Amino acid sequence: MLKSHQDRNQLQMMSLDSAVGQNSIVRVIDVFVDLLDLKEIGFIIKGQINNGAPAFHAADLLKLYYYGYSNRVRSSRRLEREAITNLEAIWLIKGCRPSYKTIADFRKDNPKALKNVFTIFNRFLLEQDLFDTDTVAIDGSKFQGQNSTKNNYNEKKVKQHLDHIEKKTQQYLEEMDQLDLVEKETEIEVEQRIEISKKLDHLHKRKLKYDDLDLKVKAAREEGHTQFSAIDPDARALPKRMNVVQVGYNIITAADLKNKLITNFKVANQLDTYQLAEVAADARVVLQKKKDEKLTALADKGFDTGSELKACAENDITTIVAVKKRLSNKKNKAFAKNQFYFDEEKNEYYCPENQVLKSNGKWYQKKAYSQHRAEYKFQRYTCSLNICRACPHKIDCVGQSNLDKSKGRIIERSDFETYIEENTERYQLNKELYQKRQATVEHQYGIIKRQWGFDYTLLKTKKKVNGEFAIIFTCYNLRRSMSILGIQELIKQLKAAFSFVNVVLWTILSIFQITSLEQHFPSFLKCKNYHALELSY
Repeated sequence: MLKSHQDRNQLQMMSLDSAVGQNSIVRVIDVFVDLLDLKEIGFIIKGQINNGAPAFHAADLLKLYYYGYSNRVRSSRRLEREAITNLEAIWLIKGCRPSYKTIADFRKDNPKALKNVFTIFNRFLLEQDLFDTDTVAIDGSKFQGQNSTKNNYNEKKVKQHLDHIEKKTQQYLEEMDQLDLVEKETEIEVEQRIEISKKLDHLHKRKLKYDDLDLKVKAAREEGHTQFSAIDPDARALPKRMNVVQVGYNIITAADLKNKLITNFKVANQLDTYQLAEVAADARVVLQKKKDEKLTALADKGFDTGSELKACAENDITTIVAVKKRLSNKKNKAFAKNQFYFDEEKNEYYCPENQVLKSNGKWYQKKAYSQHRAEYKFQRYTCSLNICRACPHKIDCVGQSNLDKSKGRIIERSDFETYIEENTERYQLNKELYQKRQATVEHQYGIIKRQWGFDYTLLKTKKKVNGEFAIIFTCYNLRRSMSILGIQELIKQLKAAFSFVNVVLWTILSIFQITSLEQHFPSFLKCKNYHALELSY
């Protein structure tokens, strides 16, 4: 027996609410967004001038984005279709039908406000004791930008194109000279001349293009950049793996160990090398760590940079960062720098043969050789030439070339060396804790990039990409908190938290606008129709 169908033309008495389950994510999104005062948070509120067609509510567009991103839909055209065909989306925005242009403009025009909402929700999660306030895991992941590798240029690439154009132009000019020597041209030779003229004209246009790009690359160089992207000016070519390069952004996140929730993030267009201190400091602010309260930060070897370890130590952040292999010109590892003992009190090194290497106390400057290594200061420690010449290990330790130049063993020690050594020791003693890093910080990237398919950005420039990832990470934290608390309990706690906190609103400030470690100061964020929700930094 087959199940009978319903008559499509039969009138039915039902409410839209009955078509949406009580445990649907749309009910959480609806409650959360309705509790926010979007104007105070910084959203652009349209429709305040009574001219033209009525504007869509900012709350409806925000709800639609959170619903779409939570269900792997983020294209504005697909969201437009969801608002018409999806019962949950129709219920959520109460039958509104915004066009794709309206939907796209809302995301593009409100990047800072979207980041503020992410901050508000994290403050709520902190109040619910869902964050591990003692330890965070930090990592970065590359996301493809709206700029192809072909449209990313550096000085070498532009020069290669210009050299090729010059070579081909010269070749065609020589062919034209050969045709000029012919007294009477045939039809074939006339066609050749026309074809060469077209090619020369095409090469001239290409030369103008690359001359312009050459100026732009040089202008970027003056601003400290080694490359220029023609479509998204903020996107950069970043190594992804082995020799694979991807033009886009490096999204760096900090996640707590207890529930794998994202505490804060940063959109960067550089490698991890100089990102640790800022991200860890922002995590301290989000977790409301007081002065002298320690926060432990776990990170992989890409973040192992002396200046960053020092900045963390000075900001009450204990680092357990995997130790990267530092270059050594010694084939025999028994005489590498790390085999020499340093006496900090005497400011002296001792070699494996217990001979002393002393410094003259003078600091030298090591210049930066790329954007991935800044300049730093160091002291030079040397051993007596006579002692080294008498040593049976002189070839392995000093090297024949230095001996020929009448030099003993030389060791350079940067002003960050103490912090590097302390971090190395902590890493060796806390490998079990460090192993939790990958299971923690790779969790969100596995979900966002593999399950949701968000391995590229839809918007251009760091400012707008920042807003887009604020949506993504808010949705991630929202779904995680639903799994932890349950939907009904989460709704209950949201209403309670946003209703009873009684603090005056002074200003809205996103913690991720902080440009230096010293700029930590109070900020407050307001909630709609209720008292304000405090964020004490």
